[in-house]
Amino acid sequence: MKKTLLLFTLCLLFNGLNAQVSLNQVDDFQGGTTENWRIGGAGNATNGPINVADAGPSGVGDNCLQYTSLGGGGVASKMVFYSQNEQWSGDFITAGVNEINLDVNVQTSALNLRVAMQGTNGTRICSTNAISLPANGTWSNITLSLDPADFTIVGGGGDAASVLADVSILRILSSATPTWTSVDAVAAIIQVDNILASTSLSNDEFSISNTEITISPNPGRNKLNIKLSNTDGEMNLEVYDVLGKRVYKGLITQLESSINVTNWKSGVYLVRISNNEIIQTKRFIKQ
Repeated sequence: MKKTLLLFTLCLLFNGLNAQVSLNQVDDFQGGTTENWRIGGAGNATNGPINVADAGPSGVGDNCLQYTSLGGGGVASKMVFYSQNEQWSGDFITAGVNEINLDVNVQTSALNLRVAMQGTNGTRICSTNAISLPANGTWSNITLSLDPADFTIVGGGGDAASVLADVSILRILSSATPTWTSVDAVAAIIQVDNILASTSLSNDEFSISNTEITISPNPGRNKLNIKLSNTDGEMNLEVYDVLGKRVYKGLITQLESSINVTNWKSGVYLVRISNNEIIQTKRFIKQ
């Protein structure tokens, strides 16, 4: 029994030490768990984030993470949840991860979302500028920058780059000002999905055009549907992975078309649609 317990402990320690963020990793919550996202203290077991089925941006069949902050004081009074020594730890700079992209749905009270990190050296940083989200109960896609210049030091004596090179804790929080501990108490509900370790190289590109392009479902498993509001003639369709390798090339000749993506690897792809007048790039997540 002692040998078994020792082996189990060593396995846990080994896994914790080897947790490492990687480019294009996605927490999509389809496995029915919280993917290691939690709140602090004794409240995690009863008041922490939960996995909710059929509530994600794609509707039925799409799970998401939901957390309810209670306001007032005490356990779960603040809008802050975190991942510690798990998939969101390690060297973000070497991994090429310079932003976090996620789908967000805010209810009850408006939020000012920021990302905060603590390095193994004890230095703490927080987004200088927040993303303000109204409590309108609809899904939106946001990007949290991880550029060292976009952070404020809120604890310790190091700098932002040293934290990003060796992250131990990553927090998503709502606060009027950059902080680690003085998070605003607020009664609010947040749902998040498709938390993506991304790079600014995959930002959407838009040209001025009267043609609106939508892709669905996103994330998707079997088909990538592309819909144009209008078109004049053929349009080029190219799909790239985030390393720049083209995985698909074709033509769009009608307002609605689809691609079979069943055999594509899970990850993030850039869907580029163009002609002589417009170039638009959309981000697609293959589950």
